[in-house]
Amino acid sequence: MRRRAVVIVALALAVATAAAGIALVIAATTAGTGASRGASSGTSAAPSATASPSIPVTADDYCYVEAMIYYRVREQELAQTLLRKEGLDAGASGFATGIAARDEDELADLREWYVSWVDARPVEPPADGPCGGHGADHAQMPGMPAWTTLQGFVDAEHPDAERRFAEILRAQNAGMVALVTLILDGDPHPSVADSAQRVLDQAASDAAIIDGILAQAP
Repeated sequence: MRRRAVVIVALALAVATAAAGIALVIAATTAGTGASRGASSGTSAAPSATASPSIPVTADDYCYVEAMIYYRVREQELAQTLLRKEGLDAGASGFATGIAARDEDELADLREWYVSWVDARPVEPPADGPCGGHGADHAQMPGMPAWTTLQGFVDAEHPDAERRFAEILRAQNAGMVALVTLILDGDPHPSVADSAQRVLDQAASDAAIIDGILAQAP
């Protein structure tokens, strides 16, 4: 019961204080960003945002950075919650294990941009555009699970846990793809455009795995 309570509180804080969560993940790894990216393998780092200082950064670019940090951190939290459970199917547990590792290079770039592009952050949450309606901390982004959905996932055990995990990720990926598509339909910073395209490619790959998990779920 004590461990379950801790997990519920952690997920609740992630929903209610998204901006603080973003700041924490940036602070936790900004100092070691260069080392961690150099040590990782199997993925190519995105072009540095500072490589083209003459290209202006817009509020939409910054919106993308904030939103994607939120999406990826939430994705990692969901994976970690699933992996605390027992008797998991190998496919779901392997997918969850891979999520945390694969997102680190992407988050390293996003954290760097979050700090260096802060002057482009809008004073007020945008009412329209790619981030219109996201709220002050992006907690109302498309695909974000409701508290009751998160609590149901925390309470679930195998095999229901795998099904709930996949359903939450499927909805989140759909929201993420919708956001990224809006960003690419505009005139994003080249680094954002490259990152957004990789997000679309990863979402397509994830969709097949998620469908497979759901197909095996009772």
